[in-house]
Amino acid sequence: MSRTRWVDTAGMPLRTRMLCYSLRLVAGKPISERTDEDIAADRSNSPAPRFPVTLITGKVWRDVFRFEQDIPMRDGVTITARIHRPAHVGASTPVLVYYHGGGWVMGRPLDYESMLTQIVHELGVVVVAPDYRKAPQAKAPAAVHDAVDTLTWVASAPSELGTRPAGIAVGGDSAGGNLAALVAIAARDEDCPDLAGQVLIYPATDLSLEHPMRTAPMLDGPSMDTFKELYLGGSGVPADDPRVSPMRAASHEHLAPALVQTAELDPLRPEGEAYAEVLRAAGVPVRLTRWRGVPHGFVNIPGATHVGMQARYEIIDQLRSWLCGDETATPNAAAGAPLESRG
Repeated sequence: MSRTRWVDTAGMPLRTRMLCYSLRLVAGKPISERTDEDIAADRSNSPAPRFPVTLITGKVWRDVFRFEQDIPMRDGVTITARIHRPAHVGASTPVLVYYHGGGWVMGRPLDYESMLTQIVHELGVVVVAPDYRKAPQAKAPAAVHDAVDTLTWVASAPSELGTRPAGIAVGGDSAGGNLAALVAIAARDEDCPDLAGQVLIYPATDLSLEHPMRTAPMLDGPSMDTFKELYLGGSGVPADDPRVSPMRAASHEHLAPALVQTAELDPLRPEGEAYAEVLRAAGVPVRLTRWRGVPHGFVNIPGATHVGMQARYEIIDQLRSWLCGDETATPNAAAGAPLESRG
């Protein structure tokens, strides 16, 4: 590890630093040097959520029923969503629609089995995780359309869902946090259902920004630049277009309450925290938490961080408040509440 990278990770516990170092050793070619075929293969070859991977990602809760469901999109394409259901579903059950991260290029719902089954186990809600279309094969705004269309499908209470949604929240991390924020705006502006809340985990909110922390652990600035180029390049959609950058929306008033989580050692931290402040200034109830000493992606690797599981329980508590009517859970922060720094 170079001296610069070691200094950049110095705020992290040793186990987190060692995981970041190990991942760099096995990563192979940087994303900027991979072909479209390489990227497609990497998507489907991520490690399955079983031992020993679950030592890092957390256990998969076996009392949760999981299956895949095809969902029609507006342009006639069909995507697959992974649905997570409790063993016993009532006639009316809350639903979380979760959009996974991966720079609009990588990732799949299966990579999130630990966190999503944990949410179902703790709350008894249904979680729908769409495998939205990815770049470079599908350019912007295809992923946004897929994200919105998945919400519309859930709201229609299809028989495949097994329940009528009693309330719907959206959530996502990184690029998925970007999609969740855009879906929340669409839910306000288009023919979509009202949302109970939006969980934005280290979200990308303004794709026109330059990224600091050029040698940050887990996700660095150059990699983020490449992801954006793969997603936007040749699409005809500029980086500052509100269709892909929620920060650039004409208005942020009357959006669903938000939980925004950021990571101290993450190039996306400034824009995530800036978006929380924009929401707050627009009168949206916001809880903003900066988790100290962790890199981008930390919520998905609780076994290698000191606060990953705490952050998950903050998400679960907030969803409990929004979807299950438990006012003893973590409350929606008041519009003027300050940043909470934890870890």
